[in-house]
Formats: sequence, structure tokens, C-alpha cells
Amino acid sequence: MNEIHKGSIEFDEEPLPAEAVTDRELLRSALETYKITYDALERLTGIGRADLEAYLEGVTDLEHLDAEQRFSGLGLIAFLGMGINTPQILPEARVLALIGNLEEEYGFTAEMIALQSGLETSDVERFLAGRKVAAEKRFKLGVAVLFLHFLIHKGKE
Repeated sequence: MNEIHKGSIEFDEEPLPAEAVTDRELLRSALETYKITYDALERLTGIGRADLEAYLEGVTDLEHLDAEQRFSGLGLIAFLGMGINTPQILPEARVLALIGNLEEEYGFTAEMIALQSGLETSDVERFLAGRKVAAEKRFKLGVAVLFLHFLIHKGKE
């Protein structure tokens, strides 16, 4: 399944300009634009509502939190604040990243993912190589890969 790294996906659009968007602006965007609640952010990041509110208001830089928690929490908030449906990251690239994680972390093969998806191994290999795969097959692959991730991470709780 090393084909994953050989395939490339072409982007029709230029990437967004590298504008300085602050973590606070991304937090505000997550809350206001994408309607992520403080409760959800607290559960996702482990950062309390009072800390998130204080951070948004500029009262704190969250320096009192563990550096790893602060970094991972703000990283997740950044993704949520940008909106995960950005044209700069195609759905196919997201599925490729998830498959790459399944390969690296758990040793999943194209054949195993194909069997779990109800596809032929050649369909998965073609997708991994960045070649054209019918929309219905991409959908089945995407759903199966997302569900595998869900099962794995739910099992870790």
C-alpha cells in the first residue's frame, strides 16, 4: 500500500494566501461562523469554557495549561475555525490521509480496506495511485475508511 505516497492530487485552485490569522480569530470563527459550542470545544480539547472565553477576550494566552494540551487544543480549534470543507483540501486528500494513518498505525493493506469497503482491491489501489475511480466507489471507500477510524478510536476510549 506504499502507493499512497506516490499518487498525487491536482488542485484546480491556488492555495489561500498566507494571511496572518490568529488562533483567537479561528476560535471566534469556530464559535460564530461554524456554530461550534463552548461545550463541544471543551469536550474536544479538554480546555475549560472559562479558559476559552478568557483566551478569546485576550485575557490569557493559556500559558497555564500543559503545552501539549494547549498546542493540540488550539490546533483542533484552528481546523474547526477554518471550516473543514475548504476547497484547498479535497475530500479525496482527506480519505488518502485517513488511509495513510490506517496503513502506518495499524498495518492495514489495500486489500483489507477493499474488503471492508465492498470494493475490488484494484479500485482501492487505483484510488491510492491518484487515478480515476467512479464516484460511487469513492463514496463507499470514504464511508468505510471513516467508519474504520471511528471503530478504532472508539475502541481506544
